[in-house]
Amino acid sequence: MKRTHSPVAAFAAEEAGSVKWFAQMLPVDSSSSSHPVERAVALGRVLESRNEVVEAGRVWQRVRTVQTAVQSRIVRVVERWEMTEQGSLRCAGRDMFLADQLIVAQAPGADRASVERLLATGGMQTGESISEGLFTVRLSSSGLDAVPQALRFLSAHPDLVTAAGPDGVGFGAGLPNDASFGSQWGHHNAGQSGGTVDADVDAPEFWDIIESAPGLVVAVLDSGLNTSHPDLLNLSWVNPGEVPGDGIDNDGSGKVDDTGGWDFVSNDKNPADDHGHGSNVTGIMAATRNNAAGIAGMIGVRVLVCKILNSANSGFTSHLIAAVTYARQRGVPVMNLSLQNYPLDIFLYQEFTACEDAGILLSVCAGNQGFNNDEIPNYPSCYPHSNLIAVGSHDRTDARWSGTSFNPSNYGATSVDLFAPGRDILSPILGTSYSSYTGTSQATPYVTAVCAAIKYANPSWTASSIKASVLASVVTRPAYAGQCSTGGRLNAANAISHAIRQLPDRDSDGDGHANLLEYLAGTKVDARTSRPAVFHQTAGGYLKTGMTRVIRPDARLEVETSRDLQTWTPGGVTDFSTGGQLLGGIPISGDGPRFLRIRGVASP
Repeated sequence: MKRTHSPVAAFAAEEAGSVKWFAQMLPVDSSSSSHPVERAVALGRVLESRNEVVEAGRVWQRVRTVQTAVQSRIVRVVERWEMTEQGSLRCAGRDMFLADQLIVAQAPGADRASVERLLATGGMQTGESISEGLFTVRLSSSGLDAVPQALRFLSAHPDLVTAAGPDGVGFGAGLPNDASFGSQWGHHNAGQSGGTVDADVDAPEFWDIIESAPGLVVAVLDSGLNTSHPDLLNLSWVNPGEVPGDGIDNDGSGKVDDTGGWDFVSNDKNPADDHGHGSNVTGIMAATRNNAAGIAGMIGVRVLVCKILNSANSGFTSHLIAAVTYARQRGVPVMNLSLQNYPLDIFLYQEFTACEDAGILLSVCAGNQGFNNDEIPNYPSCYPHSNLIAVGSHDRTDARWSGTSFNPSNYGATSVDLFAPGRDILSPILGTSYSSYTGTSQATPYVTAVCAAIKYANPSWTASSIKASVLASVVTRPAYAGQCSTGGRLNAANAISHAIRQLPDRDSDGDGHANLLEYLAGTKVDARTSRPAVFHQTAGGYLKTGMTRVIRPDARLEVETSRDLQTWTPGGVTDFSTGGQLLGGIPISGDGPRFLRIRGVASP
C-alpha cells in the first residue's frame, strides 16, 4: 500500500489519531535532509522506538534511541509532530540527547559526597565538571527509559539536587560545498558568478575605517582551529596567566596548561580542528590579510579557541555550557556560536543570562533548515536574551538563501535579527586547503567581526550598545521584509561608522585624533601610523587650517574658532574648501589671539 500523509481512505479502519495510525503516517527519515538530527538518524541505526499521543488527534511524540555516526555513544531522539490544517503531519520539533547522560545542579549547601552516594544508589556516577555546582552524570543504561527514570529518581531528592536534565547534542551550522569557488563575494560583490552588485558587507569600505582590533579577544566555540594553516597562523589567544608546559593550573581555571584555549571534547589543552568547520568560521572572521595568499579575514583579532564539536561536527550541551562559562570567565567581550539544533536547556539559559549580566555579546547562527524560527525555534539562537544576535544567511543575489537542496537559511520576523553572506563562502579548512561552505554558520562570523570592531572602537560599550549599532545600520531590501526583525542585511562599514558617531571624541588608537575625525579624514581608527594630514597656512590676510577629507553622508568636518580655547564656534570662519580638501580661515587682525581647530560633527 502506498504511504500517504492524508488521514483518509487508507486508514479509515483505524481510530483517527491513534498511536498505530500515527506510526503508519510518519514519513521515512531522509539522509539528504537539511535537519542534522533527521540526517543522522537516517544514516544511523534505530535501536528502540516508542510513539505516544500528546493531544488526541493533534499532537504526537516519537522517542527513539539511535546509534549514529555523529556520536560514538547512543543518542535519544525526541520528536514532536502536529496535525496541520491541511490534514498532514508536520514535525514541530526534533531534538537529540545523549541516552546515558544528564546535566545535574547540586543543591546549595549539599556536599558532593552525599550527592555521589545518592547517584550510586540510582546506578549513576558523576562525570565532568561544567561550572561551580554543575556537572554531568553518567547512567548505567542507554535504554529508551533510562533518562526519564533517572530524572524521576533525582527529582525526589531536592535537598541534594536542585535541577537535572538530559545532556543535549547539537551541531555546527555549515557544510562544505564548492571547493573551487575562489571569490569572496560576501566581502565585495562586483556581480561575479551572477551575483547582484554590492550585495555584500562592504568590506573594503570597512577596512578604510578599521582593519584590526588590537588587544581584543573573541571566543569561537566550534570544532577547533587549524593553527598550522598559512592563513590562520598566530591567531590564537595566549593565556597570560598560564605557564606553558609546567603541568600546573597556574590561573586556577580548572584546566592545566590552557595556554591557547581548550578542547572540551577530549578535555585537554589542544583544541585542534579535526573537522574543518571551526577553521572555516574563524577564517571568515580573522584570516590573515595582506599576506599574498589565500583569503582575507574581516578583522584582526585574537581568538580564544573552544573546541566543543567533534570530528562529525556535533557536540554536547554540557560542553557548550562549560565553554561559554570558560570564555566568560576569561573576560572575552564577544563570542561566536555557529551552532544549531541544540535542545532547549535551562542550564544553558542560565549561563547565557550570566553573559547578559556581564555585557558579553553572543553572535549566534539561526540554523539551516529553511524553517520559520518564530514557529519552530532553533537553539541556541532562539534564547530570548538581549545580548544575543541571531544571524540568517543571504546569497549573492541579495535574498535569503532559500535553496531547497542545500542548507537553506532559517528566518523569523521576531527571532532572527538580520542576514549576512552565507552561501559559498571560501575559507581555510584542514591541512593547507580552502573550501566554500554554505550555512548560517558562515554568516555569523561576519557579524562577530563587526561586533569586535565596534567593541574596540567603543570599549566602554556592552552588548546592548554594540547590538544596537549593528541592527540600526543594516541595508534594508524588500527580500528581507518579514524575514527578520530589521528587514535587512549586515553592512560592516555602516555599522562601524554608526558606532563611531555615537562617541565622536573617542580616540581608539591613541594618536591624538578622535575616531570621528579620522573617519572623515579617511584614516584608520586602529593605527597610530595612519593620521589625518592637518596643515596650517597664512594667505590673503587669513589664518587658515585644513586637511584632506572624505565626503560622508552621515557626518562632516568643520573648522571652528575660539578666543579662549574654551568656547568654540564655526561662526566667523570663512570656508575655502574644495571637494577633497577642507580649508577654513579667519581674518588676521590685531584684536587679540584667536585659535582654529578642526572637528568632526555627526549628522542629525
